[in-house]
Amino acid sequence: MGEYIKVASDGGEMHSYIVLPKKPNGGGIVLASAVWGLGPDLIALADSLAELGYAVLAPNLFWRLQPVHAMEYDFTHIGFVTGLADSGSDAEGLVDLRNAKAELVKRSDVKRVAAMGWCYGGRLVCLIGTEKTFDATIGMYPTYLEKHLHVAKDIVIPMNIHLPEEERYGTIEHAVEKMVEAFGASPLVQTYVYPGVNHGFDFAEPHPHANHTASRLCDMRIIRYLDAILVRGEKPSA
Repeated sequence: MGEYIKVASDGGEMHSYIVLPKKPNGGGIVLASAVWGLGPDLIALADSLAELGYAVLAPNLFWRLQPVHAMEYDFTHIGFVTGLADSGSDAEGLVDLRNAKAELVKRSDVKRVAAMGWCYGGRLVCLIGTEKTFDATIGMYPTYLEKHLHVAKDIVIPMNIHLPEEERYGTIEHAVEKMVEAFGASPLVQTYVYPGVNHGFDFAEPHPHANHTASRLCDMRIIRYLDAILVRGEKPSA
């Protein structure tokens, strides 16, 4: 449905997937992938969002190490993919998100753009909520966000954060509770905790932590949020 393109960023080019809707609704979305990159599930999601009227661009945020990165959920390679994420800097990732948004705006007639990310990408879209590059962000189980609780007071755009109750990658005790407490204090942020699920709960099988019920509930919340912010232009007050 879409096509692969090159997006200029930080002196290089990001292998990216872009899909434009047949019936645009005025909204655009930049997808910041998990450590698996531009895998088939992410591409399928981009296509589905375009069917709803959104223009979508998904950049390879790991382009500095892997020019093309798209892997199936094979957990025998978990060390490799987490190594990619650990080798990059948040500052570089934020540069890439800004450039991805600029490219999407250039190629489409969008009025408002959201950033949505998972895992590594989830942390990046939460951090970019401290600036007004995007109109909204959605962070799916943002890895290590508990190390950045200080940014919660600096959020300036609407944000959704979706967290698993049993976050296996937390670096401190009660990491999920601390993220909810810090970010939930902002009137611009909505936090959701999904009981009894773990990191990756919204992935498709054979991901070991896929959970159909939590995933569908999460999907509904996200679609309502995107419609309110990007299509209807609602603006929660700070």
